[in-house]
Amino acid sequence: MQFIKHIIKVIILLIMVQQVQAQKFPVIRAETLSQEKVVFPEITEGKIALILIAFKRQTQGQVDSWLDPFIEEFGDNPQVTFYEIPMISNNWKWMSGWIDSGMRSGVPSYKHDHVATYYGPLSEYFEYFGIEDKRLCYVFLLDEGGNILWKNQDAATPDSYNELSQFVRKKIKKKG
Repeated sequence: MQFIKHIIKVIILLIMVQQVQAQKFPVIRAETLSQEKVVFPEITEGKIALILIAFKRQTQGQVDSWLDPFIEEFGDNPQVTFYEIPMISNNWKWMSGWIDSGMRSGVPSYKHDHVATYYGPLSEYFEYFGIEDKRLCYVFLLDEGGNILWKNQDAATPDSYNELSQFVRKKIKKKG
């Protein structure tokens, strides 16, 4: 009976945590709204990082549902960082100055260092991340070495955000 309880606990834990087995976050070259060129996951090295990827402007509400509570909870923690990466097809690169300028005016300045726009081919990222619906935001938690620890998609719910928060707190506790 004890063995069955243990197996059930392990199964529940695996379902809840949605861990990813040592998948490295891919290289993404982007530029922040503060006009700094960055390379992911290199820019997050040494920190626990929340990365939100969006392919459509309409996903901003989904992104904010994760990012706003995350910044409130972990924004002052030097062990943690976050980035929003709008992924835009290279067909729009010729308009990147105008697009980025519009984003700069619509995004609070304290986030400018943490919003990094990618312009380029998207198909390899769709494949790598298993993107099936470009209308969703994709959420990744990286460890200090750029490995994906946890992932989710769509808007945060109280349960999904709580899961992320608990995971980050446990990771900070182990590290600290």
